[in-house]
Amino acid sequence: MSGFNINKFKQNVSDYGYLYTNAFEVLIATPQVIFNAILGQSNSSVPTQKIAENLKLRIDQVRAPGISLMTTDVNRYGIGATQKFPINAQFQEISFSIILDEYGEIWQYWYQWLRAINDFGGTESELPKYQMEYKDKYSTVMQIVMYDHYGNAIQKINLFEAFPTNIREVPLAWGDNQLVKLNIGIAYTNYTLEGSSIQKQPAPPSRGPAGGERTRTNISP
Repeated sequence: MSGFNINKFKQNVSDYGYLYTNAFEVLIATPQVIFNAILGQSNSSVPTQKIAENLKLRIDQVRAPGISLMTTDVNRYGIGATQKFPINAQFQEISFSIILDEYGEIWQYWYQWLRAINDFGGTESELPKYQMEYKDKYSTVMQIVMYDHYGNAIQKINLFEAFPTNIREVPLAWGDNQLVKLNIGIAYTNYTLEGSSIQKQPAPPSRGPAGGERTRTNISP
């Protein structure tokens, strides 16, 4: 294996480029449970779909989804050293932060979405029911779109049956003069990299020794 070559590195960056962490947007389809609804306030009202459109200009941080394989330890021969075997896949929740608008519409949007999933919020004259809604009504599709420095969409990550699991506490302080942000946790059933696929090629003929003798391993790019 040859040593590091700075010219090859520079050529690789020139040929294949790179992506920036700040070139993205998050698209959220309003779920059925609050779709075509009006978010009422004391001095105005706004459709929930309008707030969803504003979100793509307000979500300033997001963690792209990850996946891990759940494994179990198995003794190769019933005894002795163990090795890991995958038994399932586990998708990790994501989170994003949102710069709030001065009318509080975005905050209310997520609060009402969570309340529509589980009716935890009562009123002065009515106690909360704590009833659960059906998942197909409160879940939706979310998409994270990553762009290159020319503004072309390079990677689209689709999250299916996504819904908020929490609104985290919002710190407020007289001695601070920062933008107020809302942090939302999101769960989902599955995710895909749009357009990603793999095509298997015919396996090359085996060139190993007939007796099963191990050969030296040579790793090269």
